[in-house]
Amino acid sequence: MSASIYKDEAGNLVVPCLIDGKPVVQPSTRNFPVYVAVEERVLHHGQTATPELAARAIASAGQVFKTYKRTPVDERYHMLLKAADILQRKVEEGASRQSAETSATKTFSLFNAKQLPKICREIAAAMKTTLAGEITPTLTGNHQMVFKEPVGAVLLIMPWNGALALPCRGISAALAAGCTVVLKASELCPWTHYFLVETFLEAGFPPGSVNMIMSERTEAPAVTEAIISHPSLAKIEFIGSAPVGKQIGAVAAKYLKPIIMELGDQSPLIVLDDADLDKAARDAIAGCVACHGQLCFGTERIIVQRGIKDKFYELLRAALANAPPMGAAVTKFYAERAKGWVDEAVQKGAEFLAGKSEWTGPASLTPSVLINLPKDCYLYDNEAFCPTMFVVEVDTDEEAILEANSREGGLSASVYTTNWERGLNMSKSLDFGNVQINLQTNQVEATGPVTGWKASGYGSGFGRYSIEEFIHLKTVAFGPTSINQLSNSQQGYERMN
Repeated sequence: MSASIYKDEAGNLVVPCLIDGKPVVQPSTRNFPVYVAVEERVLHHGQTATPELAARAIASAGQVFKTYKRTPVDERYHMLLKAADILQRKVEEGASRQSAETSATKTFSLFNAKQLPKICREIAAAMKTTLAGEITPTLTGNHQMVFKEPVGAVLLIMPWNGALALPCRGISAALAAGCTVVLKASELCPWTHYFLVETFLEAGFPPGSVNMIMSERTEAPAVTEAIISHPSLAKIEFIGSAPVGKQIGAVAAKYLKPIIMELGDQSPLIVLDDADLDKAARDAIAGCVACHGQLCFGTERIIVQRGIKDKFYELLRAALANAPPMGAAVTKFYAERAKGWVDEAVQKGAEFLAGKSEWTGPASLTPSVLINLPKDCYLYDNEAFCPTMFVVEVDTDEEAILEANSREGGLSASVYTTNWERGLNMSKSLDFGNVQINLQTNQVEATGPVTGWKASGYGSGFGRYSIEEFIHLKTVAFGPTSINQLSNSQQGYERMN
């Protein structure tokens, strides 16, 4: 455990909120349990912030921003590289925290932890050119400069299913831009999120540049609004479900605060008749079962052309039989909810093509593939967030495109074909911010961008695209300094008119 984790008066280990680089001690009545879902036991406790504590966190970030925004870019650059070095050194620690709190497999958590140094270094590499200003031409003969300045103190509301990579991306980009951060940690993995905040402070970022709060879900609306309504808050980034995104978006609109959102989707994997069917089948299963199906980029739909369906189904069954370990759901509730959706689909006429959704533990289900999914069941057009996907059969490329685009979301889609031109042409017609050709739907590069279209959100992440979300433009125009120069300026205005 971190040195900052403390025991309350009842003897419980507590992950605290963190403001100005110091852990906050609250009465044990403000604590809530964090469970190990697969063992049905309490791992430790988190702290529910009061609205007043949340306001204090954003006020602190706003105050620190006044000086931090003037930190030389090169200084921020080297602090980010130091953070990357620390994260490289602590890969095992970060992975173990994520696995302990979210029930992810060690393999999955190690893969994620190894991405953190890459994320920091890529953002550091991009920041100097991204933050460079420019001198723009004018029509008047005057001079005009454009500066890129940090937006201010920002709120990051981060999920549990990308517990390491997504907060690391947001914090790195905001700090690179010159912003300060309040991280609202997930109540399901506060220890993992605390690890990241400690790392950036250890790297030399000043106390108050990254604060962290958390809350039980029932108190989250009041705590979140206390931050969004605060005059120090400049922008919000939310990553999570569409229903919660709508609620937070409404609060942001109420206070006229801009927001970036990365929401869910029913990511389709399209298998064309000239595809490498074995690879498509293996990638579909891997994309479905990773993290027990709890990824916003996870494969939830397969769209296959009828001419090759029988051979593909045979390979799909074989791939499912050899599926990699997938861990468990983050809580028993998530697993029970998903099982209910699958059962509903089967009761209404869906059939199992491969596997069956059965219990293997208190919070884990076996993977499965459904066919003949009725349109009136929940799974047909909603994100499942479990290791179950369904197949839709089509005849033509045009039908595949129509089926892929028929849902509200537009985060990620994959196309499998041995004809790259065919795949590229199809990608242009797919209404998704991220299209992979012969790659899994959850393929993401640290260079970015990752962009949600339609109901999957707005804004982009990773690399320079993340930094750009936390800057705004300032135009400074220079007029004539003497009456002798006025004629040139006047001639410019006449040319404009």
